[in-house]
Amino acid sequence: MKKNAVNNPNLFKVLFVLSAAVLLFIASLNFKHNQTIEQAAEKVIHAHKINFELEKIINCTKEGRHGLAGYIITNNSQFLAPYKIANQKLAVSLKTLRLLNKKQKAQLDILNQLEQLTDKKNTNFNQIKALLFQNKVLSNKIIQQKIIYDSVLMDSIMALTTTMSRVESSNLQKRNSIYNYQLFLNPIFTIGTVFITLIFLIISFTRINDDVKILQQSNDKLLFLKTSNDQSEILGNYSSWLWNLDTNEMTFSDNQYRLLGHEPQSFVANNANFLKFIHPEDVPLVENSIDKTISDQDLPTLYYRIIKKDNEIRYFKSSGTIIIDSYKNKILIGNTRDITDERIAKLEIEARNLELEQSNNELISFNYVASHDLQEPLRKIQTFISRFSEIDLLNLSDDGKGYFSKIGIAITKMRELIDDLLLYSRASKAEKKFELFDLNTTLERAKQELSQVIKDSKAIITTDQLPNLEIIPFQMQQLFVNIIGNAIKYAKKNSPPKIKIKCEKIIAIDDEFLLKPVATEYYKISFLDNGIGFDEQYSDKIFVLFSRLISDKEYQGSGIGLTICKKIAENHLGQLSASGTPNIGATFTLYLPVL
Repeated sequence: MKKNAVNNPNLFKVLFVLSAAVLLFIASLNFKHNQTIEQAAEKVIHAHKINFELEKIINCTKEGRHGLAGYIITNNSQFLAPYKIANQKLAVSLKTLRLLNKKQKAQLDILNQLEQLTDKKNTNFNQIKALLFQNKVLSNKIIQQKIIYDSVLMDSIMALTTTMSRVESSNLQKRNSIYNYQLFLNPIFTIGTVFITLIFLIISFTRINDDVKILQQSNDKLLFLKTSNDQSEILGNYSSWLWNLDTNEMTFSDNQYRLLGHEPQSFVANNANFLKFIHPEDVPLVENSIDKTISDQDLPTLYYRIIKKDNEIRYFKSSGTIIIDSYKNKILIGNTRDITDERIAKLEIEARNLELEQSNNELISFNYVASHDLQEPLRKIQTFISRFSEIDLLNLSDDGKGYFSKIGIAITKMRELIDDLLLYSRASKAEKKFELFDLNTTLERAKQELSQVIKDSKAIITTDQLPNLEIIPFQMQQLFVNIIGNAIKYAKKNSPPKIKIKCEKIIAIDDEFLLKPVATEYYKISFLDNGIGFDEQYSDKIFVLFSRLISDKEYQGSGIGLTICKKIAENHLGQLSASGTPNIGATFTLYLPVL
Protein backbone atom coordinates (compact mmCIF):
# COMPACT_ATOMS: atom_id res chain seq x y z
CA MET A 1 0.00 0.00 0.00
CA LYS A 2 2.84 2.33 0.88
CA LYS A 3 4.67 1.63 -2.34
CA ASN A 4 1.51 2.16 -4.35
CA ALA A 5 0.92 5.48 -2.61
CA VAL A 6 4.44 6.60 -3.32
CA ASN A 7 4.29 5.47 -6.92
CA ASN A 8 0.86 7.06 -7.50
CA PRO A 9 0.93 10.83 -6.85
CA ASN A 10 -2.69 11.12 -8.06
CA LEU A 11 -3.78 9.26 -4.92
CA PHE A 12 -2.28 12.01 -2.77
CA LYS A 13 -4.09 14.63 -4.83
CA VAL A 14 -7.43 12.85 -4.36
CA LEU A 15 -6.87 12.46 -0.61
CA PHE A 16 -5.89 16.13 -0.32
CA VAL A 17 -8.99 17.27 -2.22
CA LEU A 18 -11.25 15.03 -0.11
CA SER A 19 -9.66 16.25 3.12
CA ALA A 20 -9.99 19.87 2.06
CA ALA A 21 -13.63 19.31 1.05
CA VAL A 22 -14.48 17.67 4.40
CA LEU A 23 -12.75 20.43 6.35
CA LEU A 24 -14.48 23.11 4.28
CA PHE A 25 -17.82 21.39 4.86
CA ILE A 26 -17.22 21.23 8.61
CA ALA A 27 -16.04 24.85 8.62
CA SER A 28 -19.18 25.93 6.74
CA LEU A 29 -21.37 24.06 9.24
CA ASN A 30 -19.53 25.71 12.11
CA PHE A 31 -19.85 29.11 10.45
CA LYS A 32 -23.56 28.50 9.88
CA HIS A 33 -23.96 27.45 13.50
CA ASN A 34 -22.17 30.59 14.73
CA GLN A 35 -24.43 32.68 12.51
CA THR A 36 -27.46 30.93 14.06
CA ILE A 37 -26.12 31.73 17.56
CA GLU A 38 -25.55 35.35 16.57
CA GLN A 39 -29.05 35.58 15.12
CA ALA A 40 -30.54 34.04 18.25
CA ALA A 41 -28.52 36.45 20.40
CA GLU A 42 -29.68 39.38 18.29
CA LYS A 43 -33.30 38.29 18.66
CA VAL A 44 -32.88 38.01 22.43
CA ILE A 45 -31.26 41.45 22.54
CA HIS A 46 -34.05 42.75 20.27
CA ALA A 47 -36.68 41.42 22.67
CA HIS A 48 -34.86 42.97 25.61
CA LYS A 49 -34.73 46.30 23.81
CA ILE A 50 -38.50 46.18 23.17
CA ASN A 51 -39.20 45.28 26.80
CA PHE A 52 -36.89 48.05 27.88
CA GLU A 53 -38.76 50.60 25.76
CA LEU A 54 -42.10 49.27 27.02
CA GLU A 55 -40.91 49.69 30.59
CA LYS A 56 -39.84 53.22 29.73
CA ILE A 57 -43.36 53.91 28.34
CA ILE A 58 -44.93 52.58 31.54
CA ASN A 59 -42.58 54.70 33.66
CA CYS A 60 -43.20 57.74 31.46
CA THR A 61 -46.94 57.21 31.79
CA LYS A 62 -46.63 56.97 35.58
CA GLU A 63 -44.40 60.05 35.73
CA GLY A 64 -46.85 61.95 33.52
CA ARG A 65 -49.75 60.96 35.78
CA HIS A 66 -47.90 62.17 38.90
CA GLY A 67 -46.94 65.41 37.21
CA LEU A 68 -50.49 66.03 36.02
CA ALA A 69 -51.89 65.23 39.48
CA GLY A 70 -49.47 67.66 41.15
CA TYR A 71 -50.32 70.38 38.67
CA ILE A 72 -54.06 69.88 39.05
CA ILE A 73 -53.89 69.87 42.85
CA THR A 74 -51.46 72.76 43.31
CA ASN A 75 -52.00 74.61 40.04
CA ASN A 76 -48.24 75.00 40.17
CA SER A 77 -46.57 74.96 36.73
CA GLN A 78 -43.43 73.40 38.21
CA PHE A 79 -45.22 70.03 38.07
CA LEU A 80 -45.61 70.39 34.30
CA ALA A 81 -41.85 69.92 33.68
CA PRO A 82 -41.82 66.16 34.60
CA TYR A 83 -45.02 65.73 32.60
CA LYS A 84 -43.46 67.29 29.50
CA ILE A 85 -40.23 65.30 29.92
CA ALA A 86 -42.25 62.09 30.32
CA ASN A 87 -44.22 62.89 27.16
CA GLN A 88 -41.01 63.55 25.22
CA LYS A 89 -39.53 60.25 26.44
CA LEU A 90 -42.79 58.55 25.58
CA ALA A 91 -42.65 59.90 22.02
CA VAL A 92 -39.04 58.73 21.62
CA SER A 93 -39.89 55.29 23.02
CA LEU A 94 -42.85 54.97 20.65
CA LYS A 95 -40.63 55.88 17.68
CA THR A 96 -37.98 53.36 18.83
CA LEU A 97 -40.63 50.66 19.26
CA ARG A 98 -41.89 51.33 15.75
CA LEU A 99 -38.36 50.77 14.41
CA LEU A 100 -37.89 47.64 16.53
CA ASN A 101 -41.27 46.15 15.53
CA LYS A 102 -41.33 47.13 11.87
CA LYS A 103 -41.56 43.45 10.87
CA GLN A 104 -44.25 42.52 13.47
CA LYS A 105 -47.70 43.57 12.29
CA ALA A 106 -49.52 42.74 15.54
CA GLN A 107 -47.18 44.87 17.60
CA LEU A 108 -47.39 47.71 15.08
CA ASP A 109 -51.17 47.70 15.40
CA ILE A 110 -50.83 48.11 19.18
CA LEU A 111 -48.27 50.86 18.63
CA ASN A 112 -50.75 52.68 16.39
CA GLN A 113 -53.33 52.52 19.18
CA LEU A 114 -50.73 53.73 21.70
CA GLU A 115 -49.84 56.67 19.50
CA GLN A 116 -53.54 57.53 19.11
CA LEU A 117 -54.06 57.31 22.87
CA THR A 118 -50.98 59.42 23.45
CA ASP A 119 -52.26 62.06 21.04
CA LYS A 120 -55.65 62.03 22.79
CA LYS A 121 -53.96 62.24 26.17
CA ASN A 122 -51.90 65.26 25.07
CA THR A 123 -55.00 66.93 23.63
CA ASN A 124 -56.95 66.25 26.82
CA PHE A 125 -54.04 67.58 28.93
CA ASN A 126 -53.90 70.77 26.93
CA GLN A 127 -57.64 71.25 27.45
CA ILE A 128 -57.27 70.69 31.21
CA LYS A 129 -54.37 73.10 31.28
CA ALA A 130 -56.38 75.73 29.40
CA LEU A 131 -59.36 75.39 31.77
CA LEU A 132 -57.14 75.69 34.82
CA PHE A 133 -55.49 78.68 33.31
CA GLN A 134 -58.88 80.34 33.14
CA ASN A 135 -59.05 79.94 36.96
CA LYS A 136 -61.69 77.32 36.76
CA VAL A 137 -62.03 75.45 39.99
CA LEU A 138 -61.50 71.71 40.25
CA SER A 139 -65.16 71.27 40.99
CA ASN A 140 -65.91 72.34 37.55
CA LYS A 141 -67.71 69.46 35.98
CA ILE A 142 -65.87 69.77 32.64
CA ILE A 143 -62.47 69.68 34.30
CA GLN A 144 -63.47 66.67 36.36
CA GLN A 145 -64.56 64.83 33.23
CA LYS A 146 -61.30 65.74 31.55
CA ILE A 147 -59.30 64.47 34.51
CA ILE A 148 -61.29 61.22 34.58
CA TYR A 149 -60.81 60.84 30.80
CA ASP A 150 -57.05 61.41 31.21
CA SER A 151 -56.95 58.65 33.80
CA VAL A 152 -58.82 56.33 31.42
CA LEU A 153 -56.37 57.16 28.64
CA MET A 154 -53.41 56.41 30.89
CA ASP A 155 -54.95 53.13 31.98
CA SER A 156 -55.50 52.23 28.33
CA ILE A 157 -51.87 53.11 27.54
CA MET A 158 -50.74 50.98 30.47
CA ALA A 159 -52.95 48.11 29.31
CA LEU A 160 -51.67 48.24 25.72
CA THR A 161 -48.12 48.49 26.98
CA THR A 162 -48.66 45.50 29.21
CA THR A 163 -50.08 43.54 26.26
CA MET A 164 -47.02 44.32 24.13
CA SER A 165 -44.77 43.42 27.04
CA ARG A 166 -46.49 40.03 27.42
CA VAL A 167 -46.05 39.31 23.69
CA GLU A 168 -42.39 40.26 23.84
CA SER A 169 -41.92 38.28 27.04
CA SER A 170 -43.32 35.24 25.26
CA ASN A 171 -41.04 35.91 22.27
CA LEU A 172 -38.14 36.44 24.62
CA GLN A 173 -38.78 33.11 26.30
CA LYS A 174 -38.80 31.32 22.92
CA ARG A 175 -35.72 33.14 21.75
CA ASN A 176 -33.95 32.39 24.99
CA SER A 177 -34.76 28.71 24.50
CA ILE A 178 -33.37 28.81 20.95
CA TYR A 179 -30.33 30.74 22.08
CA ASN A 180 -29.66 28.34 24.96
CA TYR A 181 -30.05 25.38 22.57
CA GLN A 182 -27.60 26.89 20.13
CA LEU A 183 -25.21 27.57 22.98
CA PHE A 184 -25.58 23.93 23.97
CA LEU A 185 -24.73 22.80 20.41
CA ASN A 186 -21.79 25.19 20.07
CA PRO A 187 -19.26 23.15 22.12
CA ILE A 188 -20.46 19.98 20.38
CA PHE A 189 -19.76 21.54 16.98
CA THR A 190 -16.45 22.89 18.21
CA ILE A 191 -15.33 19.59 19.72
CA GLY A 192 -16.52 17.71 16.63
CA THR A 193 -14.60 20.04 14.33
CA VAL A 194 -11.48 19.73 16.46
CA PHE A 195 -11.88 15.94 16.65
CA ILE A 196 -12.35 15.47 12.90
CA THR A 197 -9.51 17.91 12.17
CA LEU A 198 -7.34 15.98 14.62
CA ILE A 199 -8.19 12.71 12.87
CA PHE A 200 -7.17 14.19 9.52
CA LEU A 201 -4.01 15.58 11.08
CA ILE A 202 -3.14 12.18 12.56
CA ILE A 203 -3.83 10.42 9.24
CA SER A 204 -1.82 13.05 7.38
CA PHE A 205 1.01 12.87 9.90
CA THR A 206 1.08 9.06 9.69
CA ARG A 207 1.04 9.14 5.91
CA ILE A 208 3.68 11.87 5.73
CA ASN A 209 5.82 10.04 8.30
CA ASP A 210 5.61 6.82 6.29
CA ASP A 211 6.36 8.69 3.10
CA VAL A 212 9.30 10.43 4.76
CA LYS A 213 10.68 7.03 5.79
CA ILE A 214 10.21 5.67 2.29
CA LEU A 215 11.70 8.84 0.84
CA GLN A 216 14.65 8.52 3.21
CA GLN A 217 15.14 4.91 2.14
CA SER A 218 14.92 5.96 -1.51
CA ASN A 219 17.42 8.74 -0.86
CA ASP A 220 19.74 6.25 0.83
CA LYS A 221 19.44 3.93 -2.15
CA LEU A 222 20.02 6.81 -4.55
CA LEU A 223 23.06 7.88 -2.55
CA PHE A 224 24.37 4.32 -2.61
CA LEU A 225 23.71 4.04 -6.34
CA LYS A 226 25.33 7.42 -6.97
CA THR A 227 28.39 6.44 -4.97
CA SER A 228 28.50 3.09 -6.75
CA ASN A 229 28.05 4.80 -10.11
CA ASP A 230 30.81 7.30 -9.31
CA GLN A 231 33.17 4.47 -8.45
CA SER A 232 32.12 2.58 -11.59
CA GLU A 233 32.81 5.66 -13.69
CA ILE A 234 36.27 6.00 -12.17
CA LEU A 235 37.07 2.30 -12.62
CA GLY A 236 35.48 2.15 -16.08
CA ASN A 237 37.12 5.41 -17.18
CA TYR A 238 33.83 6.94 -18.34
CA SER A 239 31.44 9.72 -17.30
CA SER A 240 27.76 10.65 -17.63
CA TRP A 241 25.98 13.92 -18.33
CA LEU A 242 22.52 15.42 -18.88
CA TRP A 243 21.49 18.09 -21.38
CA ASN A 244 18.04 19.69 -21.16
CA LEU A 245 17.34 20.59 -24.78
CA ASP A 246 14.45 22.88 -23.79
CA THR A 247 16.30 24.97 -21.19
CA ASN A 248 19.85 24.33 -22.53
CA GLU A 249 20.98 23.41 -19.01
CA MET A 250 23.70 20.76 -18.60
CA THR A 251 24.95 18.62 -15.74
CA PHE A 252 28.29 16.78 -15.68
CA SER A 253 29.13 13.89 -13.38
CA ASP A 254 32.24 14.31 -11.23
CA ASN A 255 34.27 11.98 -13.42
CA GLN A 256 33.56 14.13 -16.49
CA TYR A 257 35.71 16.80 -14.88
CA ARG A 258 38.37 14.27 -13.93
CA LEU A 259 38.58 12.98 -17.51
CA LEU A 260 39.28 16.56 -18.59
CA GLY A 261 42.01 16.91 -15.93
CA HIS A 262 40.02 19.14 -13.52
CA GLU A 263 38.58 18.83 -10.05
CA PRO A 264 34.84 17.91 -9.88
CA GLN A 265 32.44 20.84 -10.42
CA SER A 266 35.35 23.25 -10.97
CA PHE A 267 33.61 25.01 -13.87
CA VAL A 268 30.08 25.52 -15.20
CA ALA A 269 28.78 22.61 -17.24
CA ASN A 270 27.87 23.83 -20.72
CA ASN A 271 28.83 23.27 -24.35
CA ALA A 272 30.93 26.42 -24.56
CA ASN A 273 33.19 25.36 -21.69
CA PHE A 274 33.40 21.79 -22.97
CA LEU A 275 34.44 22.94 -26.47
CA LYS A 276 37.52 24.58 -24.92
CA PHE A 277 38.97 21.11 -24.33
CA ILE A 278 38.32 19.74 -27.85
CA HIS A 279 41.34 19.28 -30.10
CA PRO A 280 41.36 22.16 -32.64
CA GLU A 281 41.15 19.73 -35.56
CA ASP A 282 38.03 18.10 -34.08
CA VAL A 283 36.18 21.28 -33.03
CA PRO A 284 34.18 21.53 -36.33
CA LEU A 285 33.16 17.88 -35.98
CA VAL A 286 31.92 18.36 -32.40
CA GLU A 287 30.18 21.69 -33.17
CA ASN A 288 28.39 20.10 -36.11
CA SER A 289 27.30 17.22 -33.85
CA ILE A 290 25.95 19.69 -31.24
CA ASP A 291 23.98 21.60 -33.90
CA LYS A 292 22.63 18.35 -35.32
CA THR A 293 21.62 17.18 -31.85
CA ILE A 294 19.64 20.40 -31.28
CA SER A 295 17.89 20.14 -34.67
CA ASP A 296 17.44 16.36 -34.96
CA GLN A 297 17.32 15.73 -31.18
CA ASP A 298 19.54 12.71 -31.58
CA LEU A 299 23.22 12.07 -30.78
CA PRO A 300 24.93 9.35 -32.81
CA THR A 301 28.16 7.85 -31.50
CA LEU A 302 30.87 10.52 -31.77
CA TYR A 303 34.65 9.96 -31.73
CA TYR A 304 36.97 12.93 -31.06
CA ARG A 305 40.09 14.07 -29.24
CA ILE A 306 40.47 16.35 -26.26
CA ILE A 307 43.42 18.18 -24.76
CA LYS A 308 43.57 17.85 -20.98
CA LYS A 309 44.69 20.54 -18.58
CA ASP A 310 48.24 19.14 -18.67
CA ASN A 311 48.20 19.23 -22.55
CA GLU A 312 47.85 15.45 -22.79
CA ILE A 313 45.81 14.34 -25.83
CA ARG A 314 43.14 11.71 -25.13
CA TYR A 315 40.61 9.97 -27.35
CA PHE A 316 36.93 10.18 -26.33
CA LYS A 317 33.76 8.41 -27.42
CA SER A 318 30.35 9.98 -26.67
CA SER A 319 26.79 8.75 -27.24
CA GLY A 320 23.35 9.59 -25.87
CA THR A 321 19.63 9.05 -26.02
CA ILE A 322 16.56 11.30 -25.62
CA ILE A 323 14.01 10.86 -22.81
CA ILE A 324 10.92 12.92 -21.86
CA ASP A 325 10.65 13.80 -18.16
CA SER A 326 7.46 14.34 -16.13
CA TYR A 327 7.48 18.05 -17.05
CA LYS A 328 7.56 17.23 -20.80
CA ASN A 329 11.18 18.43 -21.05
CA LYS A 330 13.40 16.69 -23.60
CA ILE A 331 16.50 15.44 -21.78
CA LEU A 332 19.54 14.04 -23.59
CA ILE A 333 21.18 11.43 -21.36
CA GLY A 334 24.72 10.73 -22.51
CA ASN A 335 27.95 9.11 -21.50
CA THR A 336 31.53 9.79 -22.47
CA ARG A 337 34.28 7.18 -22.38
CA ASP A 338 38.03 7.65 -22.53
CA ILE A 339 39.05 5.10 -25.19
CA THR A 340 42.70 6.11 -25.47
CA ASP A 341 44.02 2.85 -24.03
CA GLU A 342 41.59 0.84 -26.15
CA ARG A 343 42.62 2.76 -29.26
CA ILE A 344 46.31 2.20 -28.55
CA ALA A 345 45.67 -1.49 -27.87
CA LYS A 346 43.58 -1.77 -31.04
CA LEU A 347 46.30 -0.13 -33.10
CA GLU A 348 48.86 -2.52 -31.60
CA ILE A 349 46.61 -5.50 -32.32
CA GLU A 350 46.01 -4.30 -35.87
CA ALA A 351 49.75 -3.89 -36.35
CA ARG A 352 50.41 -7.36 -34.94
CA ASN A 353 47.62 -8.85 -37.03
CA LEU A 354 49.07 -7.20 -40.10
CA GLU A 355 52.50 -8.57 -39.25
CA LEU A 356 51.00 -12.00 -38.56
CA GLU A 357 49.02 -11.91 -41.80
CA GLN A 358 52.12 -10.91 -43.72
CA SER A 359 54.07 -13.64 -41.95
CA ASN A 360 51.38 -16.23 -42.74
CA ASN A 361 51.20 -15.11 -46.35
CA GLU A 362 54.98 -15.31 -46.60
CA LEU A 363 54.94 -18.74 -44.95
CA ILE A 364 52.20 -20.02 -47.27
CA SER A 365 53.99 -18.57 -50.25
CA PHE A 366 57.23 -20.10 -49.01
CA ASN A 367 55.59 -23.51 -48.53
CA TYR A 368 53.94 -23.35 -51.91
CA VAL A 369 57.07 -22.16 -53.74
CA ALA A 370 59.34 -24.45 -51.80
CA SER A 371 57.07 -27.41 -52.51
CA HIS A 372 56.99 -26.64 -56.21
CA ASP A 373 60.71 -25.95 -56.31
CA LEU A 374 61.36 -29.26 -54.58
CA GLN A 375 59.43 -31.05 -57.29
CA GLU A 376 62.00 -30.14 -59.94
CA PRO A 377 65.08 -31.82 -58.39
CA LEU A 378 62.92 -34.84 -57.55
CA ARG A 379 61.88 -35.15 -61.15
CA LYS A 380 65.51 -34.93 -62.27
CA ILE A 381 66.56 -37.58 -59.77
CA GLN A 382 63.76 -39.84 -60.96
CA THR A 383 64.79 -39.17 -64.58
CA PHE A 384 68.40 -40.09 -63.92
CA ILE A 385 67.35 -43.21 -62.01
CA SER A 386 65.07 -44.27 -64.85
CA ARG A 387 68.04 -44.16 -67.23
CA PHE A 388 69.77 -46.90 -65.31
CA SER A 389 69.32 -50.08 -67.31
CA GLU A 390 69.02 -53.46 -65.84
CA ILE A 391 72.54 -54.12 -67.05
CA ASP A 392 73.79 -51.08 -65.13
CA LEU A 393 72.04 -52.32 -62.03
CA LEU A 394 73.62 -55.75 -62.43
CA ASN A 395 77.02 -54.14 -62.47
CA LEU A 396 76.40 -52.66 -59.04
CA SER A 397 77.42 -54.42 -55.91
CA ASP A 398 74.84 -55.67 -53.48
CA ASP A 399 75.39 -52.62 -51.29
CA GLY A 400 75.03 -50.35 -54.33
CA LYS A 401 71.77 -52.05 -55.28
CA GLY A 402 70.52 -51.48 -51.70
CA TYR A 403 71.47 -47.81 -51.78
CA PHE A 404 69.85 -47.45 -55.16
CA SER A 405 66.59 -48.95 -53.82
CA LYS A 406 66.65 -46.66 -50.77
CA ILE A 407 67.08 -43.65 -53.07
CA GLY A 408 63.84 -44.60 -54.87
CA ILE A 409 61.96 -45.04 -51.58
CA ALA A 410 63.22 -41.68 -50.28
CA ILE A 411 62.17 -39.96 -53.49
CA THR A 412 58.65 -41.44 -53.23
CA LYS A 413 58.36 -40.40 -49.57
CA MET A 414 59.62 -36.93 -50.41
CA ARG A 415 57.02 -36.55 -53.15
CA GLU A 416 54.21 -37.67 -50.78
CA LEU A 417 55.40 -35.17 -48.17
CA ILE A 418 55.44 -32.34 -50.71
CA ASP A 419 51.95 -33.26 -51.96
CA ASP A 420 50.61 -33.29 -48.39
CA LEU A 421 52.20 -29.90 -47.70
CA LEU A 422 50.49 -28.53 -50.78
CA LEU A 423 47.17 -29.94 -49.59
CA TYR A 424 47.61 -28.40 -46.12
CA SER A 425 48.58 -25.06 -47.63
CA ARG A 426 45.55 -25.24 -49.89
CA ALA A 427 43.25 -25.99 -46.95
CA SER A 428 44.63 -23.02 -45.01
CA LYS A 429 44.55 -20.36 -47.70
CA ALA A 430 41.73 -21.47 -49.99
CA GLU A 431 38.72 -19.18 -50.38
CA LYS A 432 35.81 -20.53 -48.36
CA LYS A 433 33.11 -20.72 -51.00
CA PHE A 434 30.26 -22.66 -49.44
CA GLU A 435 27.44 -24.25 -51.38
CA LEU A 436 24.56 -26.55 -50.58
CA PHE A 437 25.86 -30.01 -51.36
CA ASP A 438 24.86 -33.64 -50.82
CA LEU A 439 27.35 -35.36 -48.52
CA ASN A 440 26.35 -38.71 -50.04
CA THR A 441 27.76 -37.50 -53.36
CA THR A 442 30.89 -36.28 -51.57
CA LEU A 443 31.33 -39.73 -50.00
CA GLU A 444 30.91 -41.49 -53.36
CA ARG A 445 33.56 -39.27 -54.95
CA ALA A 446 35.95 -40.06 -52.08
CA LYS A 447 35.32 -43.80 -52.54
CA GLN A 448 36.02 -43.48 -56.26
CA GLU A 449 39.29 -41.71 -55.50
CA LEU A 450 40.21 -44.60 -53.15
CA SER A 451 38.71 -47.32 -55.38
CA GLN A 452 42.00 -49.15 -56.01
CA VAL A 453 43.00 -49.07 -52.36
CA ILE A 454 39.55 -50.25 -51.30
CA LYS A 455 39.70 -53.08 -53.86
CA ASP A 456 43.19 -54.20 -52.87
CA SER A 457 42.38 -54.16 -49.15
CA LYS A 458 38.95 -55.73 -49.65
CA ALA A 459 37.57 -52.99 -47.37
CA ILE A 460 33.86 -53.01 -46.48
CA ILE A 461 32.26 -49.57 -46.10
CA THR A 462 28.70 -49.15 -44.82
CA THR A 463 27.02 -45.80 -44.25
CA ASP A 464 23.87 -44.11 -43.01
CA GLN A 465 22.05 -41.57 -45.13
CA LEU A 466 24.00 -38.31 -45.05
CA PRO A 467 22.38 -34.83 -45.14
CA ASN A 468 22.64 -31.89 -47.51
CA LEU A 469 24.76 -29.12 -46.00
CA GLU A 470 26.46 -25.86 -46.86
CA ILE A 471 30.05 -27.06 -47.42
CA ILE A 472 33.22 -26.48 -49.42
CA PRO A 473 32.86 -29.58 -51.64
CA PHE A 474 36.51 -30.31 -52.51
CA GLN A 475 37.63 -29.83 -48.87
CA MET A 476 34.94 -32.13 -47.49
CA GLN A 477 35.86 -34.73 -50.11
CA GLN A 478 39.51 -34.45 -48.98
CA LEU A 479 38.40 -35.02 -45.37
CA PHE A 480 36.46 -38.18 -46.31
CA VAL A 481 39.42 -39.47 -48.37
CA ASN A 482 41.92 -38.91 -45.56
CA ILE A 483 39.79 -40.50 -42.80
CA ILE A 484 38.72 -43.54 -44.88
CA GLY A 485 42.25 -43.92 -46.27
CA ASN A 486 43.64 -43.71 -42.74
CA ALA A 487 41.25 -46.46 -41.58
CA ILE A 488 42.35 -48.72 -44.45
CA LYS A 489 46.06 -47.96 -43.89
CA TYR A 490 45.92 -48.88 -40.20
CA ALA A 491 43.88 -52.06 -40.63
CA LYS A 492 44.91 -55.21 -38.77
CA LYS A 493 46.97 -57.73 -40.73
CA ASN A 494 45.06 -60.63 -42.26
CA SER A 495 41.77 -58.89 -41.43
CA PRO A 496 39.88 -56.90 -44.08
CA PRO A 497 39.04 -53.37 -42.88
CA LYS A 498 35.44 -52.64 -41.96
CA ILE A 499 34.38 -49.01 -41.86
CA LYS A 500 30.99 -47.92 -40.51
CA ILE A 501 29.82 -44.34 -41.14
CA LYS A 502 26.98 -43.23 -38.82
CA CYS A 503 25.04 -39.97 -38.95
CA GLU A 504 22.58 -38.42 -36.48
CA LYS A 505 21.16 -34.99 -35.73
CA ILE A 506 21.82 -33.83 -32.16
CA ILE A 507 21.15 -30.89 -29.83
CA ALA A 508 24.43 -29.12 -29.06
CA ILE A 509 23.95 -28.90 -25.28
CA ASP A 510 23.18 -32.62 -25.07
CA ASP A 511 26.65 -33.72 -26.29
CA GLU A 512 29.36 -33.37 -23.67
CA PHE A 513 32.18 -33.74 -26.23
CA LEU A 514 31.03 -30.80 -28.37
CA LEU A 515 33.05 -27.77 -27.32
CA LYS A 516 32.09 -24.12 -27.90
CA PRO A 517 29.07 -24.75 -30.15
CA VAL A 518 28.07 -22.01 -32.61
CA ALA A 519 24.65 -23.49 -33.43
CA THR A 520 21.77 -25.10 -31.59
CA GLU A 521 21.78 -28.29 -33.70
CA TYR A 522 24.61 -30.32 -35.25
CA TYR A 523 25.06 -33.33 -37.52
CA LYS A 524 27.27 -35.87 -35.80
CA ILE A 525 29.07 -38.06 -38.39
CA SER A 526 31.12 -40.92 -36.90
CA PHE A 527 33.73 -43.04 -38.77
CA LEU A 528 34.21 -46.36 -36.92
CA ASP A 529 36.85 -48.93 -38.00
CA ASN A 530 38.19 -52.26 -36.77
CA GLY A 531 41.86 -51.37 -37.19
CA ILE A 532 44.78 -51.41 -34.84
CA GLY A 533 43.38 -48.42 -32.90
CA PHE A 534 45.50 -46.28 -30.58
CA ASP A 535 45.89 -45.38 -26.95
CA GLU A 536 43.25 -42.86 -25.79
CA GLN A 537 45.94 -40.60 -24.30
CA TYR A 538 47.10 -39.73 -27.82
CA SER A 539 43.65 -38.66 -29.07
CA ASP A 540 44.76 -35.00 -29.40
CA LYS A 541 48.33 -35.64 -30.51
CA ILE A 542 47.32 -37.38 -33.74
CA PHE A 543 45.98 -34.06 -35.14
CA VAL A 544 49.32 -32.26 -34.62
CA LEU A 545 51.24 -31.46 -37.80
CA PHE A 546 53.86 -34.15 -38.69
CA SER A 547 52.87 -36.12 -35.58
CA ARG A 548 52.99 -39.93 -36.00
CA LEU A 549 52.15 -42.54 -33.37
CA ILE A 550 53.70 -45.39 -35.40
CA SER A 551 57.14 -45.46 -37.06
CA ASP A 552 57.60 -45.02 -40.80
CA LYS A 553 58.98 -48.54 -41.12
CA GLU A 554 55.61 -50.07 -40.29
CA TYR A 555 53.22 -47.63 -41.95
CA GLN A 556 53.99 -45.02 -44.57
CA GLY A 557 52.70 -41.45 -44.23
CA SER A 558 53.71 -37.85 -43.64
CA GLY A 559 51.67 -37.16 -40.49
CA ILE A 560 49.79 -34.32 -42.20
CA GLY A 561 46.55 -36.03 -43.32
CA LEU A 562 44.63 -35.80 -40.04
CA THR A 563 45.91 -32.26 -39.47
CA ILE A 564 44.34 -31.33 -42.80
CA CYS A 565 41.07 -32.99 -41.73
CA LYS A 566 40.94 -30.97 -38.49
CA LYS A 567 41.65 -27.77 -40.43
CA ILE A 568 38.81 -28.56 -42.85
CA ALA A 569 36.40 -29.18 -39.93
CA GLU A 570 37.34 -25.80 -38.45
CA ASN A 571 36.79 -24.14 -41.85
CA HIS A 572 33.20 -25.44 -41.63
CA LEU A 573 32.78 -24.10 -38.02
CA GLY A 574 32.76 -27.72 -36.92
CA GLN A 575 34.83 -30.01 -34.76
CA LEU A 576 36.77 -33.23 -35.33
CA SER A 577 37.72 -35.54 -32.48
CA ALA A 578 39.20 -39.03 -32.21
CA SER A 579 39.01 -41.92 -29.79
CA GLY A 580 40.43 -45.41 -29.94
CA THR A 581 41.28 -48.64 -28.24
CA PRO A 582 44.47 -50.61 -29.11
CA ASN A 583 43.73 -53.68 -31.33
CA ILE A 584 40.00 -52.87 -31.26
CA GLY A 585 39.67 -49.90 -33.56
CA ALA A 586 39.36 -46.14 -33.81
CA THR A 587 36.46 -43.68 -34.09
CA PHE A 588 36.68 -40.27 -35.73
CA THR A 589 33.70 -37.99 -34.96
CA LEU A 590 32.89 -35.01 -37.17
CA TYR A 591 30.45 -32.34 -35.90
CA LEU A 592 28.95 -30.04 -38.56
CA PRO A 593 26.61 -27.19 -37.49
CA VAL A 594 23.08 -26.83 -38.87
CA LEU A 595 23.07 -23.14 -39.82
